[in-house]
Amino acid sequence: MRLIIFLAGICMTLSWGLTWIDPPFAGAALSPMAMVSDGRITLGPDSAWQAWVFLGGFAAAALAALIALRGRGAGLFALLAGLSPLIVLGDALLAAETLRRDLGLPFPVDLADLRASWSLVEGFVRIGFWAYLAGAAVLLLAGIRTLLPRR
Repeated sequence: MRLIIFLAGICMTLSWGLTWIDPPFAGAALSPMAMVSDGRITLGPDSAWQAWVFLGGFAAAALAALIALRGRGAGLFALLAGLSPLIVLGDALLAAETLRRDLGLPFPVDLADLRASWSLVEGFVRIGFWAYLAGAAVLLLAGIRTLLPRR
């Protein structure tokens, strides 16, 4: 299990610098590292809790990988890293309509039509996004498996 946590932690951590979205005609490719260096995501006393959870997930993944490499139990950090994308995504889905109203967008947010939304962006998604999701999913499952009492 330690090897799985190590590899998944490395995968999620490395996604920090990899391109997540490469939109045509919309500027530079996006990665978490680029968004932090551009100032789009900041950490400080006034930062949103979502930024702390999102960036903290990378730190938890790195710690899980490091602890697993040292032969120690990394289940808690694996679980925290795996939960971070779910927490941010859940909040984004709950706040989608409010965000649409705040931005004054002229169209409704239809969460039932995620397939249509995905078809708009799927051609721009790059390896960093997939590495993040895969690493987070494996860390979540490994964290749950490690922390559950054995029968």
